Amino acid sequence: MENNQYRISLEQFHTYVKLFEFDLNGLNAIVLWGYSVAMVIFLLYHLCIYSRLIFHKNKDKKVEPDPVSVIIASRDDARMLREHLPLIMSQKDVEFEVIVVDDCSLDDTVDVLREYSQKHPNFRTSKLVESGDFEGGKKYAITMGIKAARYSHLVFIDADCYPDSDLWLRNMAERLMFKKVVLGYSPFKKESGFLNKLIRFDAYKIAVQYLSYAVSGIPYMGVGRNMGYHSYLYFDAKGFTSHLNVVSGDDDLFINEVSNSKNTGIELAPEAFTYSVAKNSYAKWEFQKRRHLTTAPKYKTIHKILLLGYPISQYILNALLVVLLIMNYGFELVLGMYGVKILLQGLIQFLIMRRLKVLDLFIWSWILEWALMLFYPWVSFLNIVKEDQRKRWI
Repeated sequence: MENNQYRISLEQFHTYVKLFEFDLNGLNAIVLWGYSVAMVIFLLYHLCIYSRLIFHKNKDKKVEPDPVSVIIASRDDARMLREHLPLIMSQKDVEFEVIVVDDCSLDDTVDVLREYSQKHPNFRTSKLVESGDFEGGKKYAITMGIKAARYSHLVFIDADCYPDSDLWLRNMAERLMFKKVVLGYSPFKKESGFLNKLIRFDAYKIAVQYLSYAVSGIPYMGVGRNMGYHSYLYFDAKGFTSHLNVVSGDDDLFINEVSNSKNTGIELAPEAFTYSVAKNSYAKWEFQKRRHLTTAPKYKTIHKILLLGYPISQYILNALLVVLLIMNYGFELVLGMYGVKILLQGLIQFLIMRRLKVLDLFIWSWILEWALMLFYPWVSFLNIVKEDQRKRWI
């Protein structure tokens, strides 16, 4: 009797083992399926959206552009203005004016602007002054510049930014003859150190997104360091009123509001690049990125879905790769798929980097990619637990 009971117990044990093996195999299959879906989504972003930048060319004919107003909002940027205004004022082959709005600066910005006003008849300035509860702000400064503009075609650049050639404005102005919104490219100046590489790579990744989405007929943002639009878009939208409570957004939220597949184009001529000076400390850059992330929740729903799809697929892909390797399931298939991903992503990234003149970052790109994957969740967490210092410029 006891032996019979012992046999039954063994049979039950084997049954449980078989059930466990079945459940484990089922779980492995589910993980592999999720890994495959994430891989397909990740590659589709590169093949169907990002790769469009590699061969993109503007097909518009060369025309004589209308005059343009260049608008610069500045706060405590006297040193940068001294360095960069000569490059902006020396633009050729286009009629233009430059309007610099001094947003409550405490340095010697006024002296710099007075000097240029005396030298150049097409250089004008305005000034915001703190009074009571009013402390200025970039959106107010840009609004003043737009209202002061003599021309309806507007081009924007920051005070800490400079054009790479004397044909920057000509290219932007010419593109504005065919499109109501023009998005340019503005990388950061190359300097030494890992932080500079990380900031430049981050700017490259952001540019690839907003430029390739625009080429794909889904424009969602631009950067105020290099973009332009027709003034009527600003007045029709009642300026920045829909997001005036957000400190940032004079560029990305406004473009998100007024751009569409018909009225928006990009300008990728190397002569039309503008370069900015990157933050020189991690703390400053972290604060800047925290402020930038406050605008994303206000994007249109379709844009939020598309923008989240890429990083989510990236996180899932890498997490499930580790799980499958630990489970030792489909080892050759899993690594083979990941190898295809590395080769395809690397090829597309190499070609885009070459076109955008940041090819020196290519050998660092895998490390920098992982650094950003860790950085962005951290910055998002800080935005939840830390109070935003709303009066500071970015």
